[in-house]
Parts: sequence; C-alpha cells; structure tokens
Amino acid sequence: MVLAGGQVDSMGVLTAHRSMAAVPVGGLFRVVDFLLTNLSESGARRVGILSQYRPSSLMDHVGIGRPWDYNGRTRELAFLPPFQGTGALDWYRGTADAVYQNLHYIERYAPSEVMVLSGDHVYRMDYGPIIEGHRRRNADLTMVFKRMDCGRPSRYGVGVLGDDNRVTDYQEKPDDPKSDLASLTIYVFRTGALLARLAENAATGRTFHLYDEVIPRMVAEDRVFGHVFEGGWEYVRPLAAWHDLHMRLLEPDGVSVPMDHVRTQLEEQGLGDAQAAFFAPSADVKRSRIAPGCHVAGRVRSSVLFGRVTVEKGARVEDSVLLNGTVVRKGARVSRAVVDKRGTIGEDARLEGGDELVSMGKFARLGAGVRVNQGAVVASRADVPDGTTIDRGGTSP
Repeated sequence: MVLAGGQVDSMGVLTAHRSMAAVPVGGLFRVVDFLLTNLSESGARRVGILSQYRPSSLMDHVGIGRPWDYNGRTRELAFLPPFQGTGALDWYRGTADAVYQNLHYIERYAPSEVMVLSGDHVYRMDYGPIIEGHRRRNADLTMVFKRMDCGRPSRYGVGVLGDDNRVTDYQEKPDDPKSDLASLTIYVFRTGALLARLAENAATGRTFHLYDEVIPRMVAEDRVFGHVFEGGWEYVRPLAAWHDLHMRLLEPDGVSVPMDHVRTQLEEQGLGDAQAAFFAPSADVKRSRIAPGCHVAGRVRSSVLFGRVTVEKGARVEDSVLLNGTVVRKGARVSRAVVDKRGTIGEDARLEGGDELVSMGKFARLGAGVRVNQGAVVASRADVPDGTTIDRGGTSP
C-alpha cells in the first residue's frame, strides 16, 4: 500500500498541480519510479496506490504499471482514491484512515503481510530481507530506520532499538530526539495486527495517522522490530533540497542513490520517440545533464535539462533545473532557477536566483525583458507582460 496522495507545500510550484510522488527527478524520472522499481524487483505482486491530492499527473504516469511489470494474471497495480460508500462520503483523514478505507483491497487477497510505504522518497532497496526478518521474529510490525542527523527538532520520526532490534521507543518529529535512527516510513505489518489496529484507530483516533497514533501504541503493546538500512536515501524536500539533489547529480558520487536501472514511463512524458539531444555549433555546455529531445544552441553550465528543452542561441542557463518542454529564448539569462514543464522564457528575460531560488510554474510564460528576482515565484499558467519586474516573494499576476 503506497501512500502517494499528500500535499507538500514546501515544494512550491512543483506540487501546485501534482502530488509529491509525481514530482520529476533526475532528468528522466518521477519520485514514484524508485519505489515502484523497488517493489517490482523485490517481488511484490499486488500494489495499491492511495492517492488523493491532484492525482491526475501520477495516474497518467503510472497507468496500469506496465513499465514495472504490473500487468498480468498474477501481478496487479491499482489506484485507490477516496470513494463514496453506502454509508459515508469522506476524504482520507490521515494515513491510517486511508489504509482503513481500503481494507477491501487487502482482504480480497488475504496476504500474510502488508507493506505500507511512503511514495515521497528517493532510494533503492530490496524489501526481501526486511520481510524475512519480520517473519523470523514473528513481528506484528517491522519498521525501517536509517542512522542520520535527525536535527533538533527532528524532521523525522525517531526510534530507539533494544535487544534483537526490538523497538523500545518511537516519537514522531520530537523536539529532542533520543537516537539517530530516523524512520524511513517503510512498514511491514502482520495483516491481522494491522487490521485490528486500524479498526481501533477508526473508532478512537484524533489525527488518524499511522505515525503518531497507530505506531506508538503498537510499540508500547505489540511486537515491533526495527531494520537499519545502510544504503542511500534522499529526502527531496523542500524545493531547495530538490534543487540541491540535481546539483549533486553533476558531481561524481554526489548522490547516494544509484540512478541507473530505474524503471520509468517514457511514453507519457513524450520521450518514447524522442531523438537524441541535439547540440548546435553555437552550443557551449559544461558539467550538465541533458535529456533526450533537447535542442541546445546556447550556453549551459551546471544544470539539468529534462526532455525536449530548448535553449536558443545567445541564451544562458546556469545552476538551474528546467523540466520537460521548457523554452529559453535568445538573450535570456536563467540562474539558480527551477522551471516547471513547458515554461517559456522570453527574449532577454532574466531569472536571477541568488541565496534564494526563483521558480516558475508549469505552462507559465515570461514576455521579453521580464525580470524575476531572487526568491520570487511565477505562478502556473501566468502570462507575464513584456518588461515586468517580479520581486522577492512576489507572485506574477
């Protein structure tokens, strides 16, 4: 069960019209691609995606799961949005409630274990050893942790492990963490224990979340164990962290997660039949990643260009990430910017990020000579007239 429906305000323009799981990453992928690749290669046969916030982009990308081999008689991927039943109409009130409202999907297959996973993170993992350890210990719940600087207050749930990796304490985002074990929001439940705890939470819960109601109670009363993951894991929010990930992609071993052999859906992105990137004689490109279908005639430095981006002769792009179909017209300058798909940056326009990024939403258009100063945001579908200046914190009309 993949939790892929939450709204993430800290991602700015990138989640204004899509869920976090659908956010593009790495020049070619979406965040959810890493999770689905993990599940496919770990042998998970049934996958339910619980989506609520602006799911269309995610649904278009994943489809029926064919790129991850989830099509056939024994492997299935299904989207599980909120629905109207005979007795009630309700949005998912929290992560626990989202799973609870879809118990019919679990009960249809009567599995011995249910994995509940966040669709918001970038990592590669074989779930097999986690499930084997879960069964060996006869656990009600196995949680995956990673040792890291959790911060004060912590951005993560934090656990404490005792003998045989038994979880003896768990707190969600504590002010003063008791350990350096951050929860990766990867859970393996014994099905019976999960169903009983979800029914209990549906009757007595306040937040209806797994992490602050269901899991702390299970730690206190049930058999809960931890698995410590030592591989790479990237937390790609807020927007500045997402941009930083892409800048580190330009360095040898700058990113902890392998980006090869990740399955994705190229047809939906219009890249299934894209030609190789084209570099005109006037192109000047260094330390950058350029995806298929791009046409570069200008200067590009320390940037990631997703598919079918155009940089015209005389334009300059540096320290920036431009998503599919972006067009940078001649004479334009783009620095420390994030531009969502199919944005147009007019002739001699300037996006000039500094200590704070500048960002443009999808389908936005900047006219000729527009100035977008650091910290400013251009809203999705905005049509900014020639010569306009957008200052820090301002949003275009």
